Amino acid sequence: RLLQVIADLKAEGIAVIYISHRLGEVEDCADRVFGLRDGQVAGELSRSEINHDAMIRLMIGRDLKSLYTPPSRPVGAPVLSLKGVKIAATPNGEVDLELRSGEILGVAGLVGAGRTELAEAIFGIGTVTAGEIRLADRVFRATTPREAIAAGLYLVPEDRKRAGLILESAIAENISLADLRAMVRNGLVSERLQVERAEAQRDKLAIKVSDVRRNAAELSGGNQQKVVLGKWLSMTPKVIIFDEPTRGIDVGAKAEIYRLMRDLAEAGVGVMMISSDMEEVVGVSDRVVVLREGRVSGELPRAEFSEHNVLRLAVGAK
Repeated sequence: RLLQVIADLKAEGIAVIYISHRLGEVEDCADRVFGLRDGQVAGELSRSEINHDAMIRLMIGRDLKSLYTPPSRPVGAPVLSLKGVKIAATPNGEVDLELRSGEILGVAGLVGAGRTELAEAIFGIGTVTAGEIRLADRVFRATTPREAIAAGLYLVPEDRKRAGLILESAIAENISLADLRAMVRNGLVSERLQVERAEAQRDKLAIKVSDVRRNAAELSGGNQQKVVLGKWLSMTPKVIIFDEPTRGIDVGAKAEIYRLMRDLAEAGVGVMMISSDMEEVVGVSDRVVVLREGRVSGELPRAEFSEHNVLRLAVGAK
């Protein structure tokens, strides 16, 4: 219906600008295409030149190999397995994937592919309606985040300000928030224990703050993200899901986050990284799974990594 409306508008002589990452729709309706990359026009296609491959070529063009730090040892056994998993947010989708200890699994896909919704369902925020999830060697299905946390499965959410932090609370309170029972002495939460834990994470993660009693809202984006990480790393993770881990943070902080992710994998943690940044997906992951409309459209081993291959799977090209 939308494409028909656009065709009717064109027939009336009305100019239409159609902005989309759904390349099939662009191919159907566009007379010309401009590709944007990093805020600049990367090229223009005439009607006869518009196709998936040509549009993808406009969207890529960076050498990403310098980001990658290979694992120092082979990956281990599966720590998280999904078989035939369906979730309420994408009822027509069905996901099969496997995350192994010691690896960074990149999960790519366009906006609306169901990546965040899948992560939230695994973590107990959304609803799993069918299929089997296994955590290590046992069947697992979290109905609340508390159950996921107790099992050692943690989520670094896409929106740290809304879902990862309480901005008006102290850094120390944020870091101990998911493990308050460990902070209790004589029936009360111990501020001393909270501060000690937060200071340990501040030193470990190089959080740039002199006093962990300061509110999280006072920190930069990168340091806020480190506080979210400190909350989970102060416990014992088996699986950590990072959803858009470096969105809105500077280049220096990005490199530190990537190093922390690799350190976690080296310690045997299963790391799943959801990202819309092709540079990040191709440059950091050991293996990539691509989602499209709630389903796995393909998987790429490291040897087949390229932005081109990821985008082809994301847009449904064969």
